Amino acid sequence: MLEMKNVSGGYGKRIVVSEINVIFPKGEITSVIGANGCGKSTLLMLAAGLIPCETGTVLADGEDISEISRNGLARKLSYLPQMKNPGSISVRSLVSHGRFPYLGYPRRYTEFDRKKIDEAMALAGVSELADRNFCELSGGQQQRVRIAMTLAQDTGIILLDEPLTYLDIRHKLETAELIKTLREMGKTIVAVMHDLDIAFAFSDKIAVMDAGRLTAFGAPDEIAESGAVEEALGVRALYSGEFGRYFFVK
Repeated sequence: MLEMKNVSGGYGKRIVVSEINVIFPKGEITSVIGANGCGKSTLLMLAAGLIPCETGTVLADGEDISEISRNGLARKLSYLPQMKNPGSISVRSLVSHGRFPYLGYPRRYTEFDRKKIDEAMALAGVSELADRNFCELSGGQQQRVRIAMTLAQDTGIILLDEPLTYLDIRHKLETAELIKTLREMGKTIVAVMHDLDIAFAFSDKIAVMDAGRLTAFGAPDEIAESGAVEEALGVRALYSGEFGRYFFVK
């Protein structure tokens, strides 16, 4: 479980998100939605301890993350930022970075570490790319490799900033199914999502951000009927009984 209690913060003296009070339940998928620049990524970075809270507290499984060592937190919580280029590196080597919190220096991988790396690549569907150079892959392949690196970290809480970026529709749906598999493994997932159709179809909870504040939080049906999405994003939720899901229109 991940909890944010009265959290405000940002960059230097610029406060980006204010007075966030939310509990992301254990074993559930929460999608964070909102317009560009509303504070979604900043919320995730505060939750991950990458930027300090100006006020308030973040609790991971009941522990204040500011009191947990860097390695200790990395064994409890993993964070996948938006796409970044790590340079020339093999897929296996990049996925292996997910095991760093468990290694000393110099880094020596055990058989258990190698097993976790192989399992992560298999789960993300990138095993056949293990010996390829990351830079030579398509954007969709790169994103799946980055997700595999996060899976290799093997944490109970996973924060994903736009995990469907650069993926075509088939791979978006496959990645959403992968996230559901992680939920079934008991992991707590918080993901910033721009694909509203997918977010509402696959999430247990929806968190709506607007101008740095959390304006709504609840089950997809509750949020769709509340009007919060229209207020934050200027689109309306329409439910299709034929397809059993929501679609969004202006």
